[in-house]
Amino acid sequence: MNEQEREQNKKINQHSRQISDLQQRLKTIELDVEPKGRISTAFEAIEEDLDEIKSRITRLEQNTEHRFNRLDAKLEVIIEHLTGVNDLPEE
Repeated sequence: MNEQEREQNKKINQHSRQISDLQQRLKTIELDVEPKGRISTAFEAIEEDLDEIKSRITRLEQNTEHRFNRLDAKLEVIIEHLTGVNDLPEE
């Protein structure tokens, strides 16, 4: 085998390794992106976390509104007691 053939074989082998490496990378990407791949699974987990956060915020808002309504009612009772006025005419 002459020098030129060895050099060609070397380049062919190098290109074959590169193609094989690219095929492996493509398979990895396909596995990551497919419907139940790592990326899809990560997005599903994030979506579940966001749903839980929304639910917590909704509960906090409801709790805050309930507490505000209770405070408002207590203030009305205190004002009535201090002023002796049940309801003032608005007109």
